[in-house]
Amino acid sequence: MSILISFLDLLLYLAIIFVVAYAMRWLITGFLGWSIDPMVYKWAQIIVGLLCIIAIVTWLAGLRGLGGGLPHFWAYR
Repeated sequence: MSILISFLDLLLYLAIIFVVAYAMRWLITGFLGWSIDPMVYKWAQIIVGLLCIIAIVTWLAGLRGLGGGLPHFWAYR
């Protein structure tokens, strides 16, 4: 059961990354009306991809007992 909960926590973390990236893109292009340079957009996609890979590798390491786990937005004490 704890693997399922940690996987759902990983999905929540990935969803937050995607929502923040999409909101920033919408803010720049849709709300402000500015265009994004293709090179800047490519590097932003690379950074979002790296953040997702870091989250997945950290989750997998946590399954094996090697990592500290994903950052928690709330803590049970």
